Amino acid sequence: MCGICVPHCPTFGLTQNEADGPRGRISLALGLSSGQLAADATVVDHLDRCLSCLACESVCPSRVAYGSLMDHLRTALAAGDFTADMTTQRTPDTTTVDEAALPKAARRIWTALRNRVLSRRRMMGRLGSLLRILQRLGLGGALRTLGGPWGRALPRQLPKRFHPAAHRPATHKTNETGRSARRVGLFIGCTGEALNSDAVRAGIRVLQALGHIVEIPEGQACCGAMHQHGGDLATATRLRAENRQVFSDPDLTAIVVIGTACTAELQREPQAAPVVEITDYLANLPDADWPPLNPLAIRAGIHLPCSQTRVLKQPGSTERLLRRIPDLTPVPLATNDRCCGAAGMHVLMYPDQAEALRAPKLEEIERLKPDCVVSANIGCATHLAAGLGVAVRHPVELIARALA
Repeated sequence: MCGICVPHCPTFGLTQNEADGPRGRISLALGLSSGQLAADATVVDHLDRCLSCLACESVCPSRVAYGSLMDHLRTALAAGDFTADMTTQRTPDTTTVDEAALPKAARRIWTALRNRVLSRRRMMGRLGSLLRILQRLGLGGALRTLGGPWGRALPRQLPKRFHPAAHRPATHKTNETGRSARRVGLFIGCTGEALNSDAVRAGIRVLQALGHIVEIPEGQACCGAMHQHGGDLATATRLRAENRQVFSDPDLTAIVVIGTACTAELQREPQAAPVVEITDYLANLPDADWPPLNPLAIRAGIHLPCSQTRVLKQPGSTERLLRRIPDLTPVPLATNDRCCGAAGMHVLMYPDQAEALRAPKLEEIERLKPDCVVSANIGCATHLAAGLGVAVRHPVELIARALA
């Protein structure tokens, strides 16, 4: 194996340990599949620390499908397909929720947390409501402090909860140009009610202002990304099928998704209508569809999620969209080629690693002093916001602010 990918790997960059890079992890996978290695705590830890950011895959001259390999490897580990000793205990890092060192019972609890809370929209909405109450009581700071690394991962301030039932399709059938309105389904994901509600409201407002009829189908499920990358391919496939049924209206011209990671996951299989990420969708609308936008004299730091650049391959969408706003100055981060460390559930599983990977981005943002930061992925946005004193917004929120 040539190793061109190794210096591009964020986790190898932190530890300089070959086993924490893509070449080393492929070697571990080969050792497991041949029976030369047992799936003990140390081996699983090296594999689990992979962010699936695809930095390695994007530079691989042989086009090794590393991301797919890791997804299937984690599923095999979860199914016990390798000789394993998952109950092995070792002294944990006090700042790390080290899943690999936990006994089987604790791993089942972690999986249940993912399946029953983190990936369920309504449960996340209720959890968000509880956190809002604690913040209103002035206990948010204490929660962040007493919660250790998990507490530090919490956003400093949650937006008002979004209730899909309160939003009905727009009644107008044409936009200002007189063209027939486009009917789109809006996918809001697990976090739409709890963490990402401001972006959801902004997305609805902007789409309607551009002459779209917006439908939010009842019953939409998690996109399945956490399961896809967390060793549960069967559940990920089932969730995609559920969403395909929910968004099966033949009159939909597009399924608009607020979030790059969710978009990437839903695009794995054909849907009834094209699955599009809202930033890229809006950036590609013709000038004739756009109403005048008010000036916003601000500097917006642009963070690009790995799912936006390496999976969707839309690195320019955010900047192109924001340049529609008069007087706004987009400031792309120089560290956009590196993962911020959130990586789905990794921010909770390995908070020490997540914070270390986030640090260079926070330093750059502090140096640039933008008025706000934008990111098209809620996981990245929440992770960045937890360490910043400036707001982190979805790009569509700035468009909504600029609407005349």
